[in-house]
Amino acid sequence: MKFGVIGHPISHSLSPIMHVANFNALGRNDQYSALDVSPQDFQYIKEIIKENELNGFNITIPHKESIIPYLDEISPSAEHIGAVNTVLVKDDKWIGYNTDGIGFVKGLIDKHGSIDKDNILVLGAGGASKGIVSEMMKFTNNKITVANRSITRFDNWKLDVEAMSLTDVKDILNTFDIIINTTPVGMNESSSELIIPIENINKNTLVCDIIYIPNKTPFLQACEQRGLAIYNGLDMFVYQGAESFKIWTGKEAVIEEMKNKVKNELKRR
Repeated sequence: MKFGVIGHPISHSLSPIMHVANFNALGRNDQYSALDVSPQDFQYIKEIIKENELNGFNITIPHKESIIPYLDEISPSAEHIGAVNTVLVKDDKWIGYNTDGIGFVKGLIDKHGSIDKDNILVLGAGGASKGIVSEMMKFTNNKITVANRSITRFDNWKLDVEAMSLTDVKDILNTFDIIINTTPVGMNESSSELIIPIENINKNTLVCDIIYIPNKTPFLQACEQRGLAIYNGLDMFVYQGAESFKIWTGKEAVIEEMKNKVKNELKRR
């Protein structure tokens, strides 16, 4: 079987290495490739997938919402979220799912413990944010706050959140127990941009970033230097990948093999 990941940019992705490690652990001859598709070329996505003969694929930034009009079916949870990161190609039909939230929340609870009483802030209102918020809502009793540069981004949200602008949320940063950055800020290590003023964050707050390359984004580095606990996106990446594999094949992934391969590759880079 053939699988892949669609994104732009995509050269940084360790998805191929991670999935091939799982295939090898299971004795499978499957293939997994990374395909860079720009927003301008996304209109040709049907032809691209057919040409590469993919049985399923992952969708990452910036296409998690753009893929939806091309789907024949969408899972109820992905439809509710309004974003898709996994597509199953079956009988010439495309079926969309979202495993981002499952991946992040599983890792977060393993790391942090119960989040049922925590006051949570999510930075960014894109596809990844929707998936994570939707899943976290199952585990917390508090309304989750989501902050974005443009408040109009929430116009197509179906989730019951406290929507705020990044400007307005700056004054209440010290009230949150967990802060999660889901924006692409930090993917470029040379960027010194910090999406919020970290000096306003409570000293007991856990600060998360869903990016896993680099291992510590400038945002996480700055928070760590201030003595804050930090958590990156490696677990989310591995767990969402395992969920995708299960959707494509009906089989359980060898998660430890996937995680170890990614960790070793990150050390090597």
